[in-house]
Amino acid sequence: MDETKSDQIQITEVHNVVTIYGLEKDGSIAKTGIMSFARPQDWGNKERWHYEFFKLEWIYKGTKYINNCHCWTDLKDPEQGYPPLFAQGIAMILIPGKPPELCGREYLHGDDFWHKSWGEMPAYYYPDDDEFDEDEIYE
Repeated sequence: MDETKSDQIQITEVHNVVTIYGLEKDGSIAKTGIMSFARPQDWGNKERWHYEFFKLEWIYKGTKYINNCHCWTDLKDPEQGYPPLFAQGIAMILIPGKPPELCGREYLHGDDFWHKSWGEMPAYYYPDDDEFDEDEIYE
């Protein structure tokens, strides 16, 4: 979470992740999808996952809030479009949110996995260099 003051207005900026699981195992559209506030662990599979980015800003009681929402779904070109599909999740803001590096496609988290068919593996994100032992991850 990034908090700054600009011309007497406090700014609180967060990064959130929304994933909509909309397909059944057989590839048919689910009657009821599932919304999660975490990136899918197999997000590197571009055949399966579609990524969208939305930014929502508003001012309330002298504070400007900015939600950078990283959205993932296994639905391709939904009939209603991506903004309405994710609208409810974009408005459900979690504070302090997630590190931006663990929302998009730039870095792997220790819980993610990667298949060589998805291309070159991204680097791991280490929020605190002392928290992870890189040798343990690659074993």
